[in-house]
Amino acid sequence: MKRFLMVMLCLFPAALFAQQDAIYSQYLFNQLLINPAYAGSTETLNMNFLSRNQWTGITGAPTTQSALVDGAFGKAKKIGLGISFLNDKAGLENQTGVFMNYAYRLITGPKSRLSMGLGVGLTQYMLNGNDAVVDDISDPNFLRKEIYFTPDARAGVYYTSPGFFAGFSVTNLLTHVLNGSANSKTVILPYTHFFLTAGGIFGKTEQLKFKPSVMLRDDPSGMGNLDFNALFTIKEQLTLGASYRMGVNVWNKVDQGNARAQQNALIAMVSVFFAKQINLGYAYDYSLSQLNALSSGTHEISLGFILGRRSGWGTIKSPKPVQ
Repeated sequence: MKRFLMVMLCLFPAALFAQQDAIYSQYLFNQLLINPAYAGSTETLNMNFLSRNQWTGITGAPTTQSALVDGAFGKAKKIGLGISFLNDKAGLENQTGVFMNYAYRLITGPKSRLSMGLGVGLTQYMLNGNDAVVDDISDPNFLRKEIYFTPDARAGVYYTSPGFFAGFSVTNLLTHVLNGSANSKTVILPYTHFFLTAGGIFGKTEQLKFKPSVMLRDDPSGMGNLDFNALFTIKEQLTLGASYRMGVNVWNKVDQGNARAQQNALIAMVSVFFAKQINLGYAYDYSLSQLNALSSGTHEISLGFILGRRSGWGTIKSPKPVQ
């Protein structure tokens, strides 16, 4: 099995950094995807479902599904609670996890909050040799599954005000702490990932809001990416946006070559509200790498429900567009 994996790594440079955290394009609509401190930020009870098919048309390309529930509770809604479920499959590898998220929200001004969050949960990592295409189907190395369970944690901070937001989060805090040299196993466990987000909101009326933002996603061993985003929200009902994603090497790691270039993409997205409580979102990623010749792009769909009254202040809140 390990010999087969080494061949795969030589053929596909991106596989060198397998078991990376899942990539999303609509994270601005629900940052609980990347930051536990975001729990309760909308001060309503929210449900959100997302499905992503990356590099459509390429066999073994990543597919991701997630389900999120979060809300704010307690006096002055200082407590944010959330549950997040993730399933991510890439090639022979599959990652499934569930996390309980807690955020304590400090009131820093009439309409500003500083949240500190922690998420704890359990993740299953699986390598399915049964799905491998090999010359010798009798090879016992490819007739079995390897499954590995590990507890994990993530932490973050998130600040929000009517015209600005910023967040920083760290994921996969325990995978290597609890499992030592986890990559000596055939199942490859992810390293710690860092997410840094910041953005603003411009527009004095509800007719049109402009929301530029940036997001840096990286880890000390694998490829990272930097997103530049621009969203326009019209009458609180329709959000149109575009992003440019580029591969970056923040930590002076060994040059990742094609693996980093494969992150480069242009992204278009739209989010629409129906009946004030239902939100439908879609994003399309157009790869700027050689993958474009092999793939018809990346498709990401989200469906959100707001169970309660929409708050009248704040920044990029989800699943709804910004107010």
